[in-house]
Amino acid sequence: MKAFLTGAVVALGLLPRIALAQNGTSPFCLQTAAGAKCAYMTMAECERARGNSSASQCITQADAKGATGLGEPPGAPPGIPAGQ
Repeated sequence: MKAFLTGAVVALGLLPRIALAQNGTSPFCLQTAAGAKCAYMTMAECERARGNSSASQCITQADAKGATGLGEPPGAPPGIPAGQ
């Protein structure tokens, strides 16, 4: 029981960090160590905000969310639909 409570407290402590991992709904995001700030309508706008920082990177919102859109499960051979 004590281990369960400790795990629950740790999980609840991580919730604010997860919420900070990505904010905004624009199509382009500035990825930093603190998370992704999706506040840019164009990649050029994001790059201007990034400046010369090598610790940050401009990415699409889909990349920030981890959605690749490939539609095939990992390990599936290319060109063969899943389940065949």
